[in-house]
Amino acid sequence: MTTPLAAAISHCFRRNGLYALRLVEGLSADQWLAQPVPGRVMNHPSWILSHLNVYNVFGTCLARGVPYEDPAGHAHGKNSRPLADVAAYEPPEQLVARYSAIHDQALAALGDATETLLASPNPLERKRAEHPTVGDMLVMLLVKHESVHLGQLSAWRRAMGLPPAAI
Repeated sequence: MTTPLAAAISHCFRRNGLYALRLVEGLSADQWLAQPVPGRVMNHPSWILSHLNVYNVFGTCLARGVPYEDPAGHAHGKNSRPLADVAAYEPPEQLVARYSAIHDQALAALGDATETLLASPNPLERKRAEHPTVGDMLVMLLVKHESVHLGQLSAWRRAMGLPPAAI
């Protein structure tokens, strides 16, 4: 039985996952790293999905109560930047498959999350003052954080001259 907080997070996270797949559906191989605005670096699809995959694994671990190293220093963590090097990313099909699998794992973990776990202190010390509990951190990671990056992906699509994806 899921908690009300975990159910609300799951609802938003499930919808975000479906939206993300619509945002990248039909992109050609060369579009995954494309920079549509001359002189500006935008977060492209390869970086966005790679970044979300890192943080969604972290969210899954939080929802399971399993320790996970702070992902800030990861190759696609908060301190990373989009690269034009195809070798820096998994191929698009693998990125999408991994994204979907991680989403499924996170949703399963949320379904098992207890009130006690969600009310426990956030193990990520650098974020504890802002998001004091595991539940607070899960809202930030799986709802706000992912939504922000999906908005970037939507803006990237429009800059590429692509139509908007249905929300």
